[in-house]
Amino acid sequence: MTYKEIYDIAVPERKRKEERWNLFAGHIGRPLSVLMTVPLTKTQVKPTTVTGWSLIALLMGSVLVSISYSMTMTLVGWCFFFLWNLLDGVDGNLARSTKQCSNLGDLWDTTGGYAAMVLTYFSAGIAAYFDNSLYDFCDKYMLLIMGGASAIMSIFPRLVMQKKKTYGVNSDAVNKLTDKTHFGIKQIISMNFISPSGFLQVIFLLCILFHMLNFFISVYTIINLLIMVVALRGLLKE
Repeated sequence: MTYKEIYDIAVPERKRKEERWNLFAGHIGRPLSVLMTVPLTKTQVKPTTVTGWSLIALLMGSVLVSISYSMTMTLVGWCFFFLWNLLDGVDGNLARSTKQCSNLGDLWDTTGGYAAMVLTYFSAGIAAYFDNSLYDFCDKYMLLIMGGASAIMSIFPRLVMQKKKTYGVNSDAVNKLTDKTHFGIKQIISMNFISPSGFLQVIFLLCILFHMLNFFISVYTIINLLIMVVALRGLLKE
């Protein structure tokens, strides 16, 4: 299959609308993932196998970023996070273009997305603790606490949302959090900056290069706290 054939099948109109405003994921990550999908359509590799590769890349990235004491190894760890980002798109592209979509595959893919949110902030907090920051403004141990807190806050509203969805409630709050085609400007900005496959990766890279991981984890702790409060307010009041 050609690049265009895979793109047309793997990225239907609704998905294009969802990704239109997710600038990094939709306009950089997605084209690269489709390019990586092309040779896989000529093999017997299954989408769930690619998802397994993405989870391995994610774990490798988290470990390397967390335990590295040098810029080089931290950057290698970031590269594994970026590889997860691309493979996270490849598995869906392959599934749709070869008609191998399944509920189990979707579950594995969701698992990877949730793990990425948690591990990005958790490992960034540890890396910030060991980083020789240019501007120290708080106790190093606070960076570890913020890394763990940010990881929890990033995932907690989603767990509440999933529980609410199991009740079969037609909730406006759930629709606002999941229907990306009707996102407003605030939601679009949030999506671009907190999605583990979005601009968060670019910001993460810049903060590694300029020894500003303490700012990274501090700012994202505040952002995730605000988003969690707003999301839970909407989910729990109906």
